[in-house]
Amino acid sequence: MKSLIRAFPIFLACLLLCGATCARATAPAINNDSGARVSFGAPPQRIISLAPNLTELAYAAGMGPGMVAVTAYSDYPEAAKHLPQVGDAFRLDWERLVALKPDLVLAWKSGLSARDRAAFDKLGLKLLVLEPRRLEDIPRVLRLLGNIAGTGAEAEAAARAFEHQAAALRQRHAGRPGVRAYVQIADAPLLTVNGAHIISDVLRLCGAENVFAAAPLLTPAISDESLLKEQPQILLGIAATREQEEQTRNGWRKLPLLAVKSGRTGFVPPDLLSRAAPRILQGAARVCELVESARDSR
Repeated sequence: MKSLIRAFPIFLACLLLCGATCARATAPAINNDSGARVSFGAPPQRIISLAPNLTELAYAAGMGPGMVAVTAYSDYPEAAKHLPQVGDAFRLDWERLVALKPDLVLAWKSGLSARDRAAFDKLGLKLLVLEPRRLEDIPRVLRLLGNIAGTGAEAEAAARAFEHQAAALRQRHAGRPGVRAYVQIADAPLLTVNGAHIISDVLRLCGAENVFAAAPLLTPAISDESLLKEQPQILLGIAATREQEEQTRNGWRKLPLLAVKSGRTGFVPPDLLSRAAPRILQGAARVCELVESARDSR
C-alpha cells in the first residue's frame, strides 16, 4: 500500500505529461471560413501561406517553425522574406508548391478561384480557407490557428493583446463627434471601400463614418462627381511611398473638395491598413490620429 502511495505522484506526473503531449500530437476538426470541414490527425508540420495577411497571422499564432513557403509580398515578419515563394495573387507555381509537400495550405477566400480550389482537391492537399473581414475576426483566427498547430498559449497571448489594444483605441475615441471619411485605395480609377470592408471597421473604431459605406461592392469604383457630392470631412489615402502620396494629392487638388482646402488629408501604408492581420491596429492608430486632427480643425 505504501509503495502505491509513493508511486502515485510519479503516475500523476506521467498522466500530465502524456496529456500535454497528446494535446500537441492531435488537432481538432474545424469549419473553415468557406464552410468546409477540415480534419487534422496531428498538428501540421509543413505549412504554406497563400496571402501576406495569412502569413502574418500564422507567425503571430506560433506557426513560424512550420512555415515552408509563402506567396509574393509576404514581407512580415522578417523570417517570411527568406522563405521560398510559390506564386502571387494571380498565379500559383503548382510544381514548386507540390514539391514542398505541405500538410496544410492557408488560403484567402476572396483570392482563391474555383479552379484553384478544385486543383487542391485533386492533389489531395489540405486547404484551410480563411476570410477575416472584421477586426474581431483577427483574434478569432489567431486562436483557431493556435488550436490547430498546438500553440494555443502563444496564439491566445497574441489574440488578447490585439483585443486589449483595439478596446483601448475604441474607448479613447468613444463619444467623440463623428467625422465623415473617404478612403482611397487606388487612383485610376478611383477605388474606395464599402461598409463591409475591414477598413470601415477601422473607421468605426476611430468614431468615423465611411461616406461610401452603402456601396454594393466591397471595393467600388467611384466618379469625381460622387466624391464631390459627398464632400467628406477627411480624405485618407493608402500609399507605400512619398511619390504615391503626392500623386494622390495631385488628383485631390484638381477637385473643389473642402477637406483638401482645409488640409484634412492623410496617408497610411498599405500593409498596415489593407491586411487583415495584427498590425492593422498600427494603421488604425494612425487613422485615429488623422480623424482626431480633422475633428479639431473643423
